[in-house]
Amino acid sequence: MLWSISSTMDREEDGILVVFHLPEGTDKAQHRTFRRRIYGEETSSWKGRYQYHRTGILDKIPHVRLYWGIVIVQESDARNLIQIIKDNGGIIDTRIVRLKPSDRRTLMKSLSS
Repeated sequence: MLWSISSTMDREEDGILVVFHLPEGTDKAQHRTFRRRIYGEETSSWKGRYQYHRTGILDKIPHVRLYWGIVIVQESDARNLIQIIKDNGGIIDTRIVRLKPSDRRTLMKSLSS
């Protein structure tokens, strides 16, 4: 079983699956801005001379990225992530999911680093 819907949150066992995207017809510039704010971006200036990472919200939140627009976060971080996605024009759907042991380790490791 990949995941299951649970009626109550067990803080150790469950996470929040967040599925998000921009509305159909959104222009490329808005997609680019949205992606930067959520995921961050590797960028450079002066023809590659200076390289740096532009920080996105997911750089600050422990998460498991399944695909573009699909992440698992802890309940305590979900509200902040959802608000930022909505503030940037995103459409969201969420579910409570049972974490696999590897996902739980990833979220816990992210907290300690």
